[in-house]
Amino acid sequence: MKVTKAAVVGAGTMGGEIAYCIATAGIPVVLKDVDQKFIDTGIAKATSLLDRQLEKGRIDEAAKQQVLGLIEGALDYSGFADVDFVIEAVPERMSIKQAVFAELDAATPGHAILATNTSALSIDEIGSATTRPDRVVGFHFFYPASYSKLVEVIEGET
Repeated sequence: MKVTKAAVVGAGTMGGEIAYCIATAGIPVVLKDVDQKFIDTGIAKATSLLDRQLEKGRIDEAAKQQVLGLIEGALDYSGFADVDFVIEAVPERMSIKQAVFAELDAATPGHAILATNTSALSIDEIGSATTRPDRVVGFHFFYPASYSKLVEVIEGET
C-alpha cells in the first residue's frame, strides 16, 4: 500500500519528530493534539530540525518551507478521512491509547493502518479498542526519531 497522507496523534517532542520524518519523505501529515500549544511545540520541533539542516547547508530555505508546508496542525480528526497511515504518540497509558484508537477507528478510512509508538504496551490490547485489530501495529521510533534510522515494527496476534 502506498501512503499518500499520514497523521500523527500527539504533538509533543516525539510527535513533532515523527511528523518531521514523514514530511521530509514528501508525504503530507496531519499533526493532531488536544491543545494548540502542543501542536505549536510539535511544529517548532520540526522547524528547529529543519533549521539545523539549513545551517549545515543540506537544504535551502525553499526546501525548508516545502517540508513545513506538508505539516498541518489539527485539534480534531476532521483531516483524517483520507489518511493511509496514523502513528499515535500519546502518553504511555493504556486507557489513553485505547481511547485514541477508538477515535481513530471512527475517523479514518477502513484501509488505514493504525500504529502506536509504544515500546512496552500490548498491541493486541490497544487494537481491541478498534473494529480492525488486524490493521493495528506497533511502530516504535527510537529517540531521536529524526536521526535514528531504526524503527521497531511490532505485530499483534491478528
